[in-house]
Amino acid sequence: MYREHRIRSFKELKDFILALDEDEGIRIFGKVKGFTKGGFIFIGIYMGKYCVMICDRIWNQKSKSYLVGSKSKYFYFSEIKELLTFLEINIEKPLKAWLY
Repeated sequence: MYREHRIRSFKELKDFILALDEDEGIRIFGKVKGFTKGGFIFIGIYMGKYCVMICDRIWNQKSKSYLVGSKSKYFYFSEIKELLTFLEINIEKPLKAWLY
């Protein structure tokens, strides 16, 4: 059984990103234009780079939760500074993020 950990601040987000393993990830509520409800932003590590996937965030009335939609776009960052700049522009505030 896996458990998610709520991330409550941008500093905590940065700390978790720096400590990510390839089998971990971070899910964030985004405010990205062109994606339903601002999208979800997923962060992981792939081949030594930070991999960011943005996808639609779809409300499911039956489950009373947001689900991943079909539209997606990927970005890759070599440096944490580039990634954090990208996130500052594209995350919903207040921060809604989870480590999984």
